[in-house]
Amino acid sequence: MSAPTIAEPTPAERVRSIAAVPHAAVLAADGYEPITVALHHMLGDRLVVAVADDSPWLEGVRAMVEINDISPLPLHERTRSLVWLSGRLSEVADGAALAARIAVDNPLEALLDVGNGARLLTMPIETAVLADAAGASSVTGDELAAAEPDPFAGYETAWLAHVETGHPEMVGQLARRLPGKLRNHRIRLLGIDRLGIRLRAEHHELSDVDVRLNFAQPADDMAALQRSIRILLGCPFLNGLRAS
Repeated sequence: MSAPTIAEPTPAERVRSIAAVPHAAVLAADGYEPITVALHHMLGDRLVVAVADDSPWLEGVRAMVEINDISPLPLHERTRSLVWLSGRLSEVADGAALAARIAVDNPLEALLDVGNGARLLTMPIETAVLADAAGASSVTGDELAAAEPDPFAGYETAWLAHVETGHPEMVGQLARRLPGKLRNHRIRLLGIDRLGIRLRAEHHELSDVDVRLNFAQPADDMAALQRSIRILLGCPFLNGLRAS
């Protein structure tokens, strides 16, 4: 008997995946105006953020960072989920060294501004909350440290855009797997990860509905992802789905 298919990434994995992509983020702390975060990156159970040099000194301040997971496609409602990370901030003495360490795994363009208009802060994450259309989940710092971001988190934006513009027939094939009550909705791509594809059924009068289609097996590399997509489409020899 084959192992049951895992339904979806855990909340901790989803938080790690969202934090691994340069989504819009804001830092909030009591007594301070909201501060735009130029970049965010997770190191274990710590969050690293960059703020402008002229931002207030925030050593030891309790704060919350909100990350807005926005769809790269023009959906009716583009916010897919929100993440709130809470803890106590520390100023980074050697921002250039930490920026270089981050750049090895995540070469964000905003790292170039560290020491030249921006500075880094770190925040051990005490609590995290993930909220989406299905509800809210709480995640501990230990759970985040043990989780890994999805291997395709950085690939998702290019893939969604590629399929939306170059392979609209694929969305139609996926739509045939949805319940009949959604047939009068406009079916849009919402997300992809190693365990499956998320779709959004949009309607001009009714509420939007998010639906997940699972892969038969988890995909841990690009070849496995392409194979899983072809199987899900019912067309094992379909080519040309790789984003350029």
